[in-house]
Amino acid sequence: MNSLDRIHSLHRILSSRRRPVSAGDLMEELGCSRSTLFRVIGYLRDRLGAPLDNVPGQGYVYGRDGGRFELPGLWFGQDELEALLAMDELLGRVQPGLLEERLAPLRGRVRSILDRGRRGGEPFPAHRFRILRAHGREVATPAFLAVATAVVERRRIAFDYAARTTGKTARRRTSPQRLVYYRDQWYVDGWDEDRDSLRTYALDRVESPQALAETARDVPEDDLIEAFGAGYGLFSGPVRGRARLRFQPERARWVADERWHGRQEATRLPDGRFELVVPYSEVDELLGEILRYGPDVEVLEPPELVELVKERLRRAAEAYG
Repeated sequence: MNSLDRIHSLHRILSSRRRPVSAGDLMEELGCSRSTLFRVIGYLRDRLGAPLDNVPGQGYVYGRDGGRFELPGLWFGQDELEALLAMDELLGRVQPGLLEERLAPLRGRVRSILDRGRRGGEPFPAHRFRILRAHGREVATPAFLAVATAVVERRRIAFDYAARTTGKTARRRTSPQRLVYYRDQWYVDGWDEDRDSLRTYALDRVESPQALAETARDVPEDDLIEAFGAGYGLFSGPVRGRARLRFQPERARWVADERWHGRQEATRLPDGRFELVVPYSEVDELLGEILRYGPDVEVLEPPELVELVKERLRRAAEAYG
């Protein structure tokens, strides 16, 4: 019996009883250990909101509402449902080939989990959910496979990289550290062997990849976090500044629920405006995020970021005459 089945069985037992049921009797009926029983009880009470009371010396019983509690029609939390639907959608995109036959049972298991998470045993209506991907760029299959293989097998790799910032193409030798899927695009964090530093490469800009004989250099996880997780966005590094942004009340109702960075500071102002302080390193991605809010946001500090925003807005206005 799996966890979902035990939750359903526990609910059925408690719904049919008017007196407390001892932990021992519940363990026997559910065929589980005491620790498993407590996990199921916790999920039913804390996650699904069941009015489940523990009567000292007697056992467990549905309290308020006289046991008229009903399980929700969908048992998954937001993160669980999002993960399952994303897996189903990604597996469905696999083209006929080597993996198709091997992945078919996996997709079947995902669909089975979705079906069991719905009350009544009816098939999960996956067609009523949409996963929209924006601004994604296609990555050539050979490039993706070569880089992914190098990451997994811990080998160095060389490739031609066409940088968007300069428009120039250069040969790079790197020790790949990890693949990153960010805003519907694939990147690889790697140690650039020629520049002797950590860099992030967009996989759609990688051409002519070649596996090298040398073992990839391993960068400690703490160093990766410091290099890529300190500031805002993907292309981060050591914090170079802290952006203080003030949003107008109309926009504040949206931004207040967003998470821009793990170390952000947020303040609701008495007049309805909202202030957000975000550490940043590379400014370009943060600048793009700020500009998409137009007149609904004001950059308060640092002064150099204020000037950058003013310059971009001035140039945008000039483009319209």
